[in-house]
Amino acid sequence: MMAIRLPLRMRKKFHYLLLVSCVVFSGFLLLPVWRCPPEGCSSRTGPHIRKFPERSWRNGSHKTILRWTGFFGDETWENTDDRYLRGCKVSTCRLTNDKEQLDNADAVIFHAGAVFNFWRGITWPPRRRPDQVWVLQNVEPPPRVPLNMEGLGGMFNWTAWYRLDSDVPVTYGGYRRKFEKSSHNFAVERPRLAAWMSSNCYDFARRMLIIREVKKHLLMDLFGKCGGKRCPETICSDTISVYKFFFTMENCICKDYVTEKFWEALRRRQVPVVMGGAPYKKLAPPHSYVDINDFKDMKSLADYLIKVGENDVEYNKYLEWTKSYEIYGELEARRIFWCDLCEALHDKSRPAQVYEDLNGWFTENPETCPQWSLQNQLGRWIDGFLITWGLM
Repeated sequence: MMAIRLPLRMRKKFHYLLLVSCVVFSGFLLLPVWRCPPEGCSSRTGPHIRKFPERSWRNGSHKTILRWTGFFGDETWENTDDRYLRGCKVSTCRLTNDKEQLDNADAVIFHAGAVFNFWRGITWPPRRRPDQVWVLQNVEPPPRVPLNMEGLGGMFNWTAWYRLDSDVPVTYGGYRRKFEKSSHNFAVERPRLAAWMSSNCYDFARRMLIIREVKKHLLMDLFGKCGGKRCPETICSDTISVYKFFFTMENCICKDYVTEKFWEALRRRQVPVVMGGAPYKKLAPPHSYVDINDFKDMKSLADYLIKVGENDVEYNKYLEWTKSYEIYGELEARRIFWCDLCEALHDKSRPAQVYEDLNGWFTENPETCPQWSLQNQLGRWIDGFLITWGLM
């Protein structure tokens, strides 16, 4: 029987997928065994967070925040220092990376991306004061965090996550009121209808399937590795700003997870077409986006975008918010977090608490937002391969 020989491009794609799968599998086998720090971890079961009737309090006019790890590998935490606390509502805090200041620290902050260290793990603080707050910061959803949260139960007092129910949320952007109001016809500046840009074609949300269906019903340009059109970094914002609608679907449908793609589209004064697990009505300026989940199918969505795109008056209604609000982006949002953390450290009404079941809190909606595992990582790559080659 004659062997079937795949085209060269498909063979290269298959070999790449096989190589990545082997690397991921090898990494899984080498994952370190997580152990509790010297203080020990709680093994109690029950609610995710345990609160205590009394809280130890360290008097002092200033609070010291010790950054025990870097932000991923960035020890400067995106060049953030005490200067960025000057404009805070509560500014009496100090930031330090000096581990010798452990006994003087009111808060010790760890970043989840740095806690997971493939090669050598992490060296935990050898001790902690009873009034000290340990904070775990994380801006990634469960499918992108290869960290054994069960082994971290009983360690952290506060979470600083993208989730709105964390103790000190840290977001990818936001909006605030402005005082200068002006009218503008945004529709005439956006001659093209819709676009999407992504280089992650192997995501849990299977966005390529949605885009493929939408493209059956409207003209849409695709940028990045998943599309084909190039967007030069130096002029990328100008290149994609000519579109009325910009698809900002998230790669994971996780609680409260909305990334810079959404906020940057708003900053460009475009209408984002969203799909995600975030409460957009609570997060976004009023009437500023189109939600895919509001439509029964992709044809209905496409028909609506075409209808609004052809009517300048209707389109500009989606940009009315620009008269009253302005958007800030990811970097500023991260710096606002330090203000919020400083204020929280001075708030005596916050109870003493510990996340006994951090993993339970972390994985509250596993159906749409699974925790990182070898199985689902390989699954998304296989799905992405099949979708890319039109086999799904």
